[in-house]
Amino acid sequence: MMMTTQAETNAKLPTHTIYVVEAKEGNAKSNWLPVGAAWEHNGGEGLSLSINSLGISYLKDKGQDANLVVRRNKPQE
Repeated sequence: MMMTTQAETNAKLPTHTIYVVEAKEGNAKSNWLPVGAAWEHNGGEGLSLSINSLGISYLKDKGQDANLVVRRNKPQE
């Protein structure tokens, strides 16, 4: 059985989370629905994305634009 180091395990975790943002009217806060994950390329020049389109379809069915936001994950403590 092959052992996995902590660094190898962390390398497989997504570096970013992808959200679809549902805008609200007035001063109400927007809803941020996580719909996917992203992994930064080794050279830092791009991202590989995995997106669940159900969250996007939800807003489209309501007649709203689906605005996607990619945010870097905060380090786990």
